[in-house]
Amino acid sequence: MMLRGKSRAVVIVVALFVVFVAFPLPCLAYAGKVVNVDGGDLLTVSVNGSVRKIRLYGIGCPLFGQPFHGKAMFMTKFLSLQRDVEITPVFRDNYGVENALVRIDGSAEYLNEKLVEYGLAWVKPCDRKSHLCREWKKLEGVAQMNFIGLWAQPPAIAPWDWEKAKRLRILDRMKAAEKRK
Repeated sequence: MMLRGKSRAVVIVVALFVVFVAFPLPCLAYAGKVVNVDGGDLLTVSVNGSVRKIRLYGIGCPLFGQPFHGKAMFMTKFLSLQRDVEITPVFRDNYGVENALVRIDGSAEYLNEKLVEYGLAWVKPCDRKSHLCREWKKLEGVAQMNFIGLWAQPPAIAPWDWEKAKRLRILDRMKAAEKRK
């Protein structure tokens, strides 16, 4: 039996409806208000009365104890705290934190991009595949060439390398303590 005309159109519409209900689009932007800045690249956002942690997708700001940590925190607070934002989720990480593009209300650029441009964030290596991250990598290069922000004091150690070195130092101390026993 071959479907024709209206019957075929009805079947297609019903099939599309079932697909969209079963597999909703995860990348729909939503609005919120930044209520706290927990790190240079980590925000607490109020969305319809609930609170969500949002990590800025594709970038890494200096961690506590690293040079320029305070400046990255200050700039993120200055640009976003108590402001309305548009959040475009990209993915949820292993800790359940939503990684997203964040645009301040009234701005054409993403907060993620502004921090890289000001030399207060690195572009994460695993995210360089995306078009945005390639553009941000160019901005990072400009900041680096002009010694802007964290690039003013070499060596600028990326947060993921900083954490790795910290873990290795802790392991070395543990091994040394075991040898002394």
